[in-house]
Amino acid sequence: MKHAAAALALCAALAACVPASTPPATFAVTDTRDYDPMSVNSAPSDPPTARIAYGSASARQYGELRIPKGKGPFPLAVLYHGGCWAGMGGTSNLAALASFLTQNGIATWTPSYRELGSDGGWPNTFADWAQGLAYVKTLAKSYPLDLSRLTLMGHSAGTTPAVWLGSGNHGDAVIDRDLPKARAAVMIDGPLRTAPFVGVDAMICGRPVIAPLMGGRPDEVPARYAMLDPLVNKPLVKRMLVVDGALPDPEPEVIAGLRAQGIAVEVIRVSQEQHFNMLVPGTQDFAAIGPALLDIAKER
Repeated sequence: MKHAAAALALCAALAACVPASTPPATFAVTDTRDYDPMSVNSAPSDPPTARIAYGSASARQYGELRIPKGKGPFPLAVLYHGGCWAGMGGTSNLAALASFLTQNGIATWTPSYRELGSDGGWPNTFADWAQGLAYVKTLAKSYPLDLSRLTLMGHSAGTTPAVWLGSGNHGDAVIDRDLPKARAAVMIDGPLRTAPFVGVDAMICGRPVIAPLMGGRPDEVPARYAMLDPLVNKPLVKRMLVVDGALPDPEPEVIAGLRAQGIAVEVIRVSQEQHFNMLVPGTQDFAAIGPALLDIAKER
């Protein structure tokens, strides 16, 4: 999907890439299938502990909660699904990943949200992202969650809320401004900032989606795009894991800028042809990122 020379150059520049061909020995490769947006939903997973509404404005305002066995309190990972910001994905995309984390002692909360085509776009999608995160404070009253060990994870378009909600400026779209503070963030094959994806989005998603999501182009609503730029609206997290897969490579200047802010950024490079294998335990791509996922989410 990408030129080999460019890929090697980026890997050398970032100096933190882990090739998918050498996964850690403790994570066996047992699944050689290639997953797509539909088949990933049928990957083996455990049912959620509970399916809970976090709002009443839309049927999309719900989340899937998974609680590990044991006493707790457990570190929490909040997982945001992708789908081109336009309903091409859903919480089922992340069920296998959420189950893996929960089986390894990490509670997970996977909120759905309004997207383009389901009353989404500015500001509703952003309000749902924030409200879904804020709701973990309510969940912590009934479930053994350690909110001091909170990690935001996003896949594909879900990296947008994972970047934004870990920052200091949430703009006018946030319903509950007292959001819990994330300690770490994981970006799984998605854009670290949205403005450079305007134009690229039509090639990936089949039609323009970012300008409709944002309510305008970067020159029309620059403050909104700046809010989603981690070099402008700085993340408050201490650690960040960036998984580089089939989508365009993470921009080296963004990685360098995040590190210059004092964030410990790790970049893991997996298959440049696959976008969903990294969500399924047992695949080679997942074997490459699994140990890092556990390390960042379980760190004390």
